[in-house]
Formats: sequence, structure tokens, C-alpha cells
Amino acid sequence: MNDLNSALLNIYNKSPLQKKKIEGYLSSQPTSFFKEADKFIFDYSGYLKEEGLSFEYAVDAYLKMCSDMVKCQIFFMKYDKYPLEDQEQAFEEVYNSKKEMQSYMVGLALSQYLWGTHYKMFNHLKEVLQQNKEKIKSYLEIGPGHGLFFKEAINTIGNDCKYTAIDISKVSLDLTKSIISFFQLNYTDIKYINDDMLNITSTNLYDFIVMGEVLEHVEKPKFLLDKLNTLLDINGQAFISTCVDCPTIDHVYHFKSVSEIRDILKQSNFEIVSEKVLPVEKLPMDEIIKRKITINYSAIITRGNS
Repeated sequence: MNDLNSALLNIYNKSPLQKKKIEGYLSSQPTSFFKEADKFIFDYSGYLKEEGLSFEYAVDAYLKMCSDMVKCQIFFMKYDKYPLEDQEQAFEEVYNSKKEMQSYMVGLALSQYLWGTHYKMFNHLKEVLQQNKEKIKSYLEIGPGHGLFFKEAINTIGNDCKYTAIDISKVSLDLTKSIISFFQLNYTDIKYINDDMLNITSTNLYDFIVMGEVLEHVEKPKFLLDKLNTLLDINGQAFISTCVDCPTIDHVYHFKSVSEIRDILKQSNFEIVSEKVLPVEKLPMDEIIKRKITINYSAIITRGNS
């Protein structure tokens, strides 16, 4: 049986350096977290098996993702820029490659429970979905990636809602479709669109929009936020997440501070309802900034009045 402990043993055996950081984070988690994580690992293992993938593959995918991030971090510290500056290159090397994108998304799915910052951002989304589930009749997700947020939304809101998922990566969209199908959530009204969000022309307005870990993947994130603003209902809410000083194999836009993220949201006429500022290391904020340590960020936003 796959559970959190068996997954951790597998990870630690393959990469002992992971142990200290993960155990430090897990030591402060309540019992409810371990029950939730065990269920996730068990369920996700079943999904992977259905897709013809072993849990060993998932562990290797997670460790590859971590290794890639270390390499990108070394580049970043040496040259003070991200390895990629062109989203077309990211598309060809990552999003359009089934081997690369599938591995990346499966590894990223595990990080939702293995990384404290990702778990907190996931909870940020879950809380607002739970609070507003009765009001949400139209839901849009831009860049669903591994499909876990989309799955959570359908689980929480139910079938009295129209769902749309848009992703530039066919691999990612297929992963999302397959996870929704595996968990038998495809009984409701779901539309999948494989395209660049900026190419979409739609007069539909949405009660809730999710755009997790997307802004840093494009050269001009303000264009994407402006587009999001035109699609959000006047009384709607959106969840966005991104990161500061966070080089990876497919990040293109370099946010240099949390204030820069807040500013770009304001420029696109959004107001922040709540936010999470989550450095990946437990250090004073001035030290985090000085050493350019990654800060994960999420926010619930609404359309501004102007």
C-alpha cells in the first residue's frame, strides 16, 4: 500500500539530502495533515497505475524536478537571470514534450504535500472555494497543470456549475482530463481548450478564475492579467499564485519582489482580498531578500472599481 511514509522512504533512499528539509516541515504538521496526505498518496497512486505509471516513476519525477531546480538556481546565482527568457523555448522544450511535461507535472503534484509553501497555497485556494461554493456557477482555470486544483474545485463546488480549463500544453490538458475521468468527476459540464489564453476571444464572464503558477511562465504577465480582468464577473473572485526569485526549467518572467507582484495586480485593476507571502526558507525577510531566496506568493483578487 502506498502512503506518505512509504513515499518518503523511497525519496530518502534515492536522495538523502531531501530528508532534513522535508522532515523539518512535517514535524510541525497536525494529525489531520497526515491523514490528508496519506489519502492523496493512495489515490494518486491508483491514478498513476491506471495511466500505466508506477509510483516509483512519480518519485523519480519529483527528484528530477528538484535536481532541475538546483541546476537553475546555480545558473541564477551566477548570472542573476533565469536560464530561459523566451516562452517559445519553454513551449518547445517543456510544454510540447510529453516526456518532459508529464514528468514535471507528476513531480509537481507530489510537491503539493511535500513542500510547505505549496501546501499553504493549495489550502489558500481550498478555503476560498469552500467559502464561496454556493455562489460559483461558472469556473475557469488557466493552466491547470497536474489537474489537482481543477479536481479540488469540482469536488468542492459540485455539478451545479460550468467548468472550463484552458492550457497551452496539450500534455497538461490531457493529464487534467485523465485525472478528472479517473476520479469520476466528468459527469458535469466541463470544457477543455488547448490554446494560448491570449488567443481566446470570449464574452463569457466567470464567477471564479484560477491561475496558479502561470504568470512567471510568460514574457508579459500584465497582458495575461488584463485578459483575466475582462473575464472575471464584477462580483467574482480569482486565485492567482506566482513566485519571486524562482528559476526553473520553464520560468521566463523574473519577479524580483512581492511588491512588484502587488503593483502589477494593481495596474491590471485588481484588488487583493487576501494573500500568502511564503519564503521557502525560515529566515528573516531581509535575509531572504538579500540572498534572493525563492518566495512563493498567492492571492485572492477581485476587480477594482476604476
